[in-house]
Amino acid sequence: MIEQKVIIQLTDENFNEFGTLTVSSLDYDGNEEFDINISSEITFENVSLVDEPDNQTPIQYCQNIGANFAKLMFLEETEYQILFESKDVEANFEVLYSLTKMNDNHFKPFRFTLGDNNKFKVAGTLNFRSYVGKSFLDVRKDNINSIKIPIEVRSKKIDYFSQYSSMIADLSQHALSLIFEVNSPLYQEFELDYRQKETYYEDFMFLEYLFREDNLPSIFEYLSKNLHSQLKSHIETVPLSLASNVNQNTLKNIISKPNELFKSDADYRIVNKLNGYIPHEIDQIKHEDIIDIPENRFFKYFLELIRNLVEKLLKSSKEGYIKDKLLFFSDEIEYYLSSKFFNHISAMDYVPFNSQILQKKEGYREIFHYFLMLEFSFRLSWDEINDQFKGFEKRLSELYEYWCYFKMLKVLNELSVRKINFEDVFKVNKDNWSISIKKGVQSAKRFKLNLYGQNIEIELFYNLRFSDKSKYRSYSLVFKPDYTLLVKIGENVNYIHFDAKYRSELEIADFYSKIDLSDKELDEEIEKRDSLEEKETVFKDGDIYKMHTYKDSILKTEGSYVLYPGNVTKRFYESDLIIPSVGAFSLTPGNEDIEEDNLAIFIKEVLKTLLFNHGLINYEFVSVND
Repeated sequence: MIEQKVIIQLTDENFNEFGTLTVSSLDYDGNEEFDINISSEITFENVSLVDEPDNQTPIQYCQNIGANFAKLMFLEETEYQILFESKDVEANFEVLYSLTKMNDNHFKPFRFTLGDNNKFKVAGTLNFRSYVGKSFLDVRKDNINSIKIPIEVRSKKIDYFSQYSSMIADLSQHALSLIFEVNSPLYQEFELDYRQKETYYEDFMFLEYLFREDNLPSIFEYLSKNLHSQLKSHIETVPLSLASNVNQNTLKNIISKPNELFKSDADYRIVNKLNGYIPHEIDQIKHEDIIDIPENRFFKYFLELIRNLVEKLLKSSKEGYIKDKLLFFSDEIEYYLSSKFFNHISAMDYVPFNSQILQKKEGYREIFHYFLMLEFSFRLSWDEINDQFKGFEKRLSELYEYWCYFKMLKVLNELSVRKINFEDVFKVNKDNWSISIKKGVQSAKRFKLNLYGQNIEIELFYNLRFSDKSKYRSYSLVFKPDYTLLVKIGENVNYIHFDAKYRSELEIADFYSKIDLSDKELDEEIEKRDSLEEKETVFKDGDIYKMHTYKDSILKTEGSYVLYPGNVTKRFYESDLIIPSVGAFSLTPGNEDIEEDNLAIFIKEVLKTLLFNHGLINYEFVSVND
């Protein structure tokens, strides 16, 4: 292990010296020592300059990342040593002022004197826990702030630059879905709401999601070649020699305007019918496809809306934050709007909410969906989520818990013959558009399944409490799993529990599956594991211990499992049946499709086993190998 260190000379805006702030970490696995001077104000020891940050190195400096994110990068759930020194022993200092103002649990100063009468010194530890996002390092001296040093706190478990925005987009989509429920109170009050946000961070993450290659870029490419058009008829006046569509109405129109006729010697049928007179010009009906229709006006309006949003964010992106990426978004949207077909599409005068083209036709429905996500997703005041967007930092552990809940709902909805509505998930205060997720007993969602000719009813609970005095019983302490499946088969009731754990570790000794090895063989397995070039991101041992606690303490429990962002799914069985068991499922934003399928398959196998255990089906089991 080599110590990484950042040494910052802090001043105020007038270059008055505050002191020296040193941030160090002992968690770096590198073996090469080196020093780097970024400027006279910042010096690095054993901190590498990288083009793209990873999710393992405690301190990195991304010199070419531009203003998209802060260049100085740290990690969540990592302990840093802090030392601030100043020659001004008489001043009143508040160390890491911005961090302690946002969350006073980040920085914990040591409770002893450092013993130097010639300097003011404060030392302590800094841990961002599961908060990620942009923050600042600074010091406040006698109510005057030093210049803020922007930092980016990355995630260890998910890709902070792609998977995080995917999770935010998913949560946004679920909140938005409430609007479309016919029985929802919000359905009747569906109208635009342009309330000001407390932060633009969610808008930036929405843009990150929107400009992914398979989202807006691919949708624009498709629509530019498949614009919807309408056949329109209109009357045009053309010289008689160019007339191509003459009918009875044309003749009636000619006769009704005798003053526009002139004498002609031409031997044409029309001349003979008009006693030798013909018109210079005639009116004829012309049919043509036009693209200046409400749906295409909306398409153009949406792109202009995105352009305006990008410009607004660029104006407010102080301290260089996100600017490079926003400039890229700006170039992309200008390229889209420069397409020639937009010259034939006029400005939108109303949003065609009831258009079947917008709601159903490929390409248009995606644009309509993006528009509603942008305009409504966070303006619904989803209390638990909005609380995470008031500052720069976002607590991923809580966001991940909500995200997993909706994945559980999706899996069960797809297995069920009876679908749930989103109004069953949220509590709605329609007076102020405030929503929150139902929890505890009120959160019960009922799904009906038919497997192998047997009817099964499942209730999904969010944060259901079990105790020795409750209908939902634990024989010891009080427990509250994140998600509980209550499975009813006839008169029989069983529980399956899941906990969302936004935690993982890079290495683990699999003592459960190798418990029959000798000490020497186990040591060899550990050596083999540690020699792997690419280490797997796996669940924590402590989380499996907690699953054992649920399984053993909550009556009628057949299984308890962790949901976590990683790449290893592992279950531990008591026998050759799939339950009783404990284990962990990987469920990672951006990679969830296959993982959802695996979870659905497992739940079906659990139900199949319960049917067998209750004597309702015949089932030949083989040994489970996971």
